[in-house]
Amino acid sequence: MGLRLLTRGLGIVAIAAMLGACAGSGFGLSQRNPDSLYGNYLAARHAGTVRDMDAAARYYAQALSEDPGNPVIVERAFLLSVTAGNVSEGLNLSSEIIERDPDNRTARLVRALSALKATDYDRAIGEIDAAAPGPFTALVGTLAKAWAMAGKQDAEQAYAALDSFQDRPAFDLFRILHGALIADYLGDAARARTGYVAAQGASGGASLRIIQAYGRFLERQDDTELAREVYNNYGRLAPDHPIIANALARLERGVAPPPLVKTPAEGLAEALYGLASALAQESGIDISILYTQLSLYLRPDFDVARTLLADLYERGDRLEDAIAAYGGIARTSPLYQNAQIQIAVDMDRLDRSKEAIARLRTLIRQYPDAVEPLTALGDILRGRKDYAAAASEYSKAIALIGEPNERFWTVYYARGMCYERLKLWPSAEKDLKLALELSGDHPLVLNYLGYSWIEQKIFLEEAMAMIRRAVELRPDDGYIVDSLGWAYFSIGDYENAVIHLERAVQLQPDDVTINDHLGDAFWRVGRKIEARFQWQHALELEPDEEQEIAIKEKLKNGLEDADVEMSADAGS
Repeated sequence: MGLRLLTRGLGIVAIAAMLGACAGSGFGLSQRNPDSLYGNYLAARHAGTVRDMDAAARYYAQALSEDPGNPVIVERAFLLSVTAGNVSEGLNLSSEIIERDPDNRTARLVRALSALKATDYDRAIGEIDAAAPGPFTALVGTLAKAWAMAGKQDAEQAYAALDSFQDRPAFDLFRILHGALIADYLGDAARARTGYVAAQGASGGASLRIIQAYGRFLERQDDTELAREVYNNYGRLAPDHPIIANALARLERGVAPPPLVKTPAEGLAEALYGLASALAQESGIDISILYTQLSLYLRPDFDVARTLLADLYERGDRLEDAIAAYGGIARTSPLYQNAQIQIAVDMDRLDRSKEAIARLRTLIRQYPDAVEPLTALGDILRGRKDYAAAASEYSKAIALIGEPNERFWTVYYARGMCYERLKLWPSAEKDLKLALELSGDHPLVLNYLGYSWIEQKIFLEEAMAMIRRAVELRPDDGYIVDSLGWAYFSIGDYENAVIHLERAVQLQPDDVTINDHLGDAFWRVGRKIEARFQWQHALELEPDEEQEIAIKEKLKNGLEDADVEMSADAGS
């Protein structure tokens, strides 16, 4: 977005890698206790490199205590404090930055947010006006000024600020939506309605926040039938979304909700969240985290933003941080159940499976009629190869579903996989066929059912056609391409097996089973040196104990004296 995150030409460097300046003369360390200072500085650099922003911020704070006036440390400590969610600490450091660099955009932004939060709207405007020109002042700064003017009840100047976006099509949705939100805040119902309708049209009806804002407005205007229509239209895009379900339940109770935005601070929080969401879709994870933290600073109960923050942490493989973010969502929130499920999923990814399972069992007791916690528990148990227990949880979920529903095809698919692993093939086949019907021939189901038939040497022609179709639908899925290659292998068509298994290895080079399969195919077509290379590579990828024994046997004796068994891993 062009923010000058670091002064003097450092520009926007990805926050995780922004600490690239060497610790030499350019760093300008003081000579007081240099070992401790260098140690903290280098530790901060390393923590930033691995995206542990909390640790990086702590180490910079320690380095700053050793060398209080160092401008590089001050700026980096400031930015990392804000990115880690410690905006108060960032505010403390902003004065030193402004003293040396009066138009620093990020420091001015943080100070403007602080002023807006304190309802000091003149000071907020002054901070924005003092920031250097650039994309920041064109979007975030303008939105901040518009909301500050709204806080001053100056509707004319608020709308005038937004009108500066007229020649910037990229900012159009921000202009339309925030014009509606400001009109709603100022009590101009006619202008708010017009704006919400325009925002809904500009977003194609796919923005949850616009739907919430418009729906809440309609509820307060006693236009409940149109509100219901607005919610239901979005519900068709995202069936059973908890926020929409909550809104529809509220409609039935006849309780009018407050506006989506009640204060200028909440309005700017909405803008920062919208910007963070847009950047996240473009893989701007680090900058998205910064904007999301600022949004939460303005509105700590902003559960949608907190969910985005957790999702961003998950994308960066910061699972402990994601768990903490999800943990900040209150039980009264419509997003609570989903947050608890995601906490369990992340715990399982951290090999804290007992905690994950216990959390889900608690959630199931809290929500005895909910399908999602049961399926999440089944997924974790299946991932841990406890297929019987997983199938039991899926069965409980299916009992709650009642009549088979296309929205829940994955539950039948998952239970079918469990039954197949438990060698209960008639039950597995029944579930997989139903999942295939409900999903409209989803490639995963096509692949699994077709592969299972080939493994049993039944319905071979139909099975091969199903797997080919799965590959057509997902040509870049290495596991499905592997299934096709291994299917050819199983029917003795080794030349075609090699073609597809080589492609599968290109797509998933680090998968043990796929490399092992390619080795087997190479051996069968007489490429024995290459076969041993693939088996050796598979061995280096840390196979499980059973795979390791089989691969070592093939490395020793080749395939003539080693059984080739069909892998049960059919791209699940």
